[in-house]
Amino acid sequence: MKNKIKIISLLVIVSLLTGCNDNKTEILEEKVDNLEEKIDSLLEQNNINTPNDSSTTITNDGEGETTVNTSEIEDTISEYNDEATNIQNNIENLTIPNNRSETIDLYWEWKRTIEELETKLDRYENELETMYRNNELSYTDFRTFDRQLEDIENILDRAEDDLEYQTNYDD
Repeated sequence: MKNKIKIISLLVIVSLLTGCNDNKTEILEEKVDNLEEKIDSLLEQNNINTPNDSSTTITNDGEGETTVNTSEIEDTISEYNDEATNIQNNIENLTIPNNRSETIDLYWEWKRTIEELETKLDRYENELETMYRNNELSYTDFRTFDRQLEDIENILDRAEDDLEYQTNYDD
């Protein structure tokens, strides 16, 4: 669909700029029609539904209402936020050993802790997306929760940057 719009837009611009006569316009229109047919054929070959295809299924049109208890979601996100903030605070207050080997071990210990929480966040984000696709979360609620999870990921990114700085080590 995007390709069709681009092609049509380009043809309109070209015709306006070149001052096409009717004969050239008809030829260009035929070419556009041929290109559109080729695009549709390719989409069908690749089993890609076009917006006008009656088999296209919209699982959530963004107008749905949230049917799940959002307080549980908010509690879970709050717990993840607290955990990320705790990790960040602990990393900010690390005592770095004088021994390089111990410093690297410390780095990997905290790196694993960060990665474990990132994995939990990714899984939870997938759960929320599934709820949205199943019309259990409205688009607005889904985006709100998704942004909150992104904020937590940003906390973890800053904690990891601080860890690398303090340990003078980057994997």
